[in-house]
Amino acid sequence: MSSSDSQDAATLLYKAMGVSANPNSDADYRQLLAKYRSDRAFSEMVSGVATGMELVILDVSERGLVIAPTGKSSRFSVRLSDFRQNLSEPERVAIVLIHLAIAAVFYPTTDHVEDEGRSPFPSSVMDVREKVISVASSLRLAAEGDSYAAEELRPGWSLILGLPVTIPGSERASMKSVDGIVKVCLSRLAHYGLVRKEGKEDIGDKTIFTPTHQLRVQLRELTLPNLFRAIATAASDGTQG
Repeated sequence: MSSSDSQDAATLLYKAMGVSANPNSDADYRQLLAKYRSDRAFSEMVSGVATGMELVILDVSERGLVIAPTGKSSRFSVRLSDFRQNLSEPERVAIVLIHLAIAAVFYPTTDHVEDEGRSPFPSSVMDVREKVISVASSLRLAAEGDSYAAEELRPGWSLILGLPVTIPGSERASMKSVDGIVKVCLSRLAHYGLVRKEGKEDIGDKTIFTPTHQLRVQLRELTLPNLFRAIATAASDGTQG
């Protein structure tokens, strides 16, 4: 392999890190993806460079290269402190629950995650907020029925159910309402290229978000399947009830 191949490998990973990276509008990215898929030696080089950077390649297709940190120690790892400093335990658990509820809104079942032929559901802030409350309510009921998993998540769902749904007149997303935390989470997901916000207006109840291919892959490859199923089931049960 030549030095130009090494440069190509680094360039491909660099492009994959871009939040708005799109092979359809980037000819160089498209060509490097084709090279990765057709040249085994080159793909092994890319994997080696990724490993050295504490990254793992989750998926490659014409849609792009999807990468993720290898673990918490990676400097590319996203931490809860990246959302807000000095989060309390209930706030940390609530943020995790809200992210899983967001995933369940876009992908109601694991079949929706695994089937590339199924388009995800675009959803509004209001849709997500209602799902979050539904999930929290279902977990509270499960805890009353001696569910160990629901009891473990008590700090999060208890906080969610104890907060006002919205704060009238509030202009900034904050951790003081369910609506505020949902907006904070959606904004961070958009920042990392996992969801796409439709329109240029400020985030409101009717603002639509669409999940990107990266979110589907990360859910499929990284999210604990049992935990995702539990949240999706809780959301479904809450809707039916």
